[in-house]
Amino acid sequence: MELNDKLAFVLGSGQGCGREAALQLAAAGAFIAGFDFSPMHAEQTTQAIIAQGGRAKSYGGDVVKKIAFQTTINDITDDWGEERIDVLVSAVDVAPNAHLLRLDEWDWHRALDSNLTLPFLAAQVVGRIMQAQGGGVMIFLGQMPNRPDSVVYQAGKQGLVGLVRNAMRALAPSHIRVHLLWLDDATAPPDAISIAQAAERIGNPPAKDCGALIRWLASPAAEPLSSAILKP
Repeated sequence: MELNDKLAFVLGSGQGCGREAALQLAAAGAFIAGFDFSPMHAEQTTQAIIAQGGRAKSYGGDVVKKIAFQTTINDITDDWGEERIDVLVSAVDVAPNAHLLRLDEWDWHRALDSNLTLPFLAAQVVGRIMQAQGGGVMIFLGQMPNRPDSVVYQAGKQGLVGLVRNAMRALAPSHIRVHLLWLDDATAPPDAISIAQAAERIGNPPAKDCGALIRWLASPAAEPLSSAILKP
């Protein structure tokens, strides 16, 4: 399997694209360190992986605070036995359904922290680990289709584009591949390339669902793609 003996940290492992990614990466041989704001959902994914013969453990905490995030990373690397993370998947996706004039301030901060602050902390803290180990892969989840017309969701995801572009430049010298998977074709950034264009360089993905695409991007076969923003 293409990710044997690799450690994958999946943010948002409890549901949606994050759960699909965790299951797919585990099927590829990776040990899954799964986080979700719902510990119950994260644990359900972990148990599903174990039931299929994979390896996984759930983690929790207020990871939108740097000290708590670093503590979670320390717990993961302690369990793994060394300070190493080979694959980072940032798939937390929070979209409050509220009009601009009625959006509560608490919902603004919760969604912006989930969709932008958390990916920033992950890129920074995990980026240092990957730099020290000589490389790695980061995959961030952009805007998903059929989300509500939410000002804070769109603000966070547009901010994520800037974060990922900077991370691509900053981390490339350390052999860290950074990808942004933007599955809402209608709002894709202008420099995004299609999955079909990427497939011309590295071979077709096994399927076009979110989890399979993340497994494809995380695999050694995707190394020639370097870093990219991808759309359907």
